[in-house]
Amino acid sequence: MDRQNSSSNTRTKILEAASRLFYEQGYHLTGINQVIAEADVAKASFYYHFCSKEDLCVAYLEQRHQDWFGWLREEVERSREPLERLLGLFTFLERWLANSDFRGCAFLNIIADFPSSYHRIRQLVVSHKDALQAYIAQLVDHLGCSDSDNNLSHLVNTIYLLFEGTICQCQMYRTTEFIQDTRETVRKLIS
Repeated sequence: MDRQNSSSNTRTKILEAASRLFYEQGYHLTGINQVIAEADVAKASFYYHFCSKEDLCVAYLEQRHQDWFGWLREEVERSREPLERLLGLFTFLERWLANSDFRGCAFLNIIADFPSSYHRIRQLVVSHKDALQAYIAQLVDHLGCSDSDNNLSHLVNTIYLLFEGTICQCQMYRTTEFIQDTRETVRKLIS
């Protein structure tokens, strides 16, 4: 294996270990030494790829954003019908939350560790949530609703808040039973 591939594999191992640990334990409970041990790499290799734990967290959130949106789009885009695509958001929640042992949103989980509104990790969380709102807006736009822009904006915000609230409820109670009610509420909002 050439040196570049070896370096890339080491970085991947570190990021995979950190991703699992940050998601399962949180940022503050995950130490660099634990990441290094779980990734089975040398300390020098860790610092070659990441200058700090914060830099590692940034890489984790950037990768998580890409992965999570990939999973979401894959589920939503299974349907061709615009309303079913929108409701696919909640089908995604059923599968994702159960498969993640109800650990919930990685971005919401980590935000409590960074209270400063100007912290770069908080900014990544806001960016992720902005992207989710924009995606919901696209799905609503494809419905072809003829309401005013103000009403459409209100609808998008309502669906976004229902989506986020459902994640929190499912995480707290460790069940997907809230999802069907949320899906039906959205269906009624659209009709």
